This record gives sequence, structure tokens and C-alpha cells, in this order.
Amino acid sequence: MKLFGKKKPKVEEATYEIFGGFTINKIPGGYEIVWRSPNLTTIEVFSLPIIDDDVQVEREGDTIHVASKECKLKLVREEETTKVFISKI
Repeated sequence: MKLFGKKKPKVEEATYEIFGGFTINKIPGGYEIVWRSPNLTTIEVFSLPIIDDDVQVEREGDTIHVASKECKLKLVREEETTKVFISKI
């Protein structure tokens, strides 16, 4: 039984498959990701999502429109940070 040492960070992952594109908006304190599946779904994160090079995007000021029709959005929560990865399916 180990009494001392570092605790392993708790890592949670969630994956969403998004069909039909979505929008990333800059809001005070982070970013808001919005899509329909078939209901309107919204996720707020603190850091800008990491978007793969093969994903088609259009930037308009503080708004990013993801034009790729089939994407995978992966949320990785580790302790107090959340990272978002966007790739094609």
C-alpha cells in the first residue's frame, strides 16, 4: 500500500460526432461551441479548440464557422483544465 507520492490526475474524455457544421464564438472568459444534433447544443470552454489542418474553417472576426460536414469533437478534462480537439471523421 502506497502512502506517499503524487496522485494521478483524473482524466475524463467525451466525444461528439457533429454532422452539418458548427460555430465557435469568442465570449468573455472563453469560447462557446454551438451545433444542432437535432437539438441546439452548447459547450463553453476556456481555451481555443485545437483544429486539425484538414478541417475546413471560415473566420469572421471572433467567430469561427466549421464548414466540414462530418467532424469529431473531443473534450479532455484533466483536473481543472479542459482541452478541445476537432478533427474530421
